[in-house]
Amino acid sequence: MASTQLTPAEQLNRDIASTRSEITRLVDEVKLTSVRNTYSTLDSAIANLPLRVQKVRARKYAFNKILETQAEEFQKQWALKRSHVLNQITTESNALQSQLRVLEGRAAGIANSAAVKMLQSDITNFKARVSASKRAVTDLFDKLNNEVNKVQSQMSQIEKTLDLAESACFGFLPTESVVRAVKALWTRDEQEDKTDPKGILFLTDQRLLFEQREEIATKKVLFVTTERKKVQELLFEVPVFSITSVQATKQGMLKNEDWLTLEFESGAFARGAKIHLDGQNCDEWQKLITQVKSRELDSDRAIEIDSQAVEKAKAAPVICPFCGGSITKPVLRGMDSIKCDFCGNVIKL
Repeated sequence: MASTQLTPAEQLNRDIASTRSEITRLVDEVKLTSVRNTYSTLDSAIANLPLRVQKVRARKYAFNKILETQAEEFQKQWALKRSHVLNQITTESNALQSQLRVLEGRAAGIANSAAVKMLQSDITNFKARVSASKRAVTDLFDKLNNEVNKVQSQMSQIEKTLDLAESACFGFLPTESVVRAVKALWTRDEQEDKTDPKGILFLTDQRLLFEQREEIATKKVLFVTTERKKVQELLFEVPVFSITSVQATKQGMLKNEDWLTLEFESGAFARGAKIHLDGQNCDEWQKLITQVKSRELDSDRAIEIDSQAVEKAKAAPVICPFCGGSITKPVLRGMDSIKCDFCGNVIKL
């Protein structure tokens, strides 16, 4: 069906309506609403950051000692910029609103094609001025905003790690500090399949642990799951110093799957483990595990290690007082007893 060609008068009315609609859409733009929202979000983030840091410390998060300093420094920088930024937002917005009113007045009285074209050209130029005003104001605090957003992201990751740790089915050792946690899948035979357990991989300053945490099907009818049960169980733990090798690899067709391949000392629960991380970078995990093993991460502590617990672990017996057998299991800081592999007696530390 052929489209109906508009008459010159109809085309003019359409162009006028379109031009007026375009001006109407600029009302929020000239108020610099998006810039104001960014300003308000930053203002709130900086104000709340010290309390967020205080809360994760109260939850025994021991690392990123620079967090307190960053929170304080952000407040100092913002105190110097805040009023000036707000004044500039108001100044730029008032100027733009005044200019928009002129365009609105012209739009109300346009009556011919030449006037429409001229107004459309002026609207295009005005949009460029609006964009320039946004950039000018945003540039005043963009660097600080990026720095705060980076710390905000770190804080969210820390808070998520603590949430996962506090909901674990097992207990952490006294004085043991959680470094990171991530959703993960453990391939028991190094080949990923549907039966592999899914859960949470935990890294502490002493151990690497995997807790299965998922719902599994317990009953199916015609291949459709009709009943499920939640499984939450610690499947393995290994002292970090028993990790002899950790490799980070990107796998999958698009190389967007993060994997860790670990090898352990003899005496561990297995020779190694292959872990598929869900949503975190494998290179970061490799670096963290290496830093924990080398004790490099201890230099980034905000909560110091209990020296008495360290000495207690160092003083642990290497010979069983009951049977004289060698104590081969590693003694970690925070343990209050160990079990002899030979006679089965529990040795108090």
